[in-house]
Amino acid sequence: MTNTNTQTPVIAFANNLSNEIEQIADNLHAKYLPPQGMSRASQLLPFLPFGSSTLWAWSRDGRFPSPVRLSNTMTAWRNADVIEWLSNRNISIVEEV
Repeated sequence: MTNTNTQTPVIAFANNLSNEIEQIADNLHAKYLPPQGMSRASQLLPFLPFGSSTLWAWSRDGRFPSPVRLSNTMTAWRNADVIEWLSNRNISIVEEV
């Protein structure tokens, strides 16, 4: 008599939609800015249509969301604020055309 060991495959389901989206983005090697949390300048720049000098200048004069100082050496932006700014910018570009 042969002993067959059958194993049922385990499928991991994400409890949080944002974790699932992040995993898909990682698998596709796509850049993804999660709506919650904060990001530093180097993490935001791939999503922005300008460089770091403009990021800091526009943050100072109010054309871009203000960063939050987390410590003496660390500054970050709220991802939700950046995503909102990007969506409003896309709408205004479409309206101008």
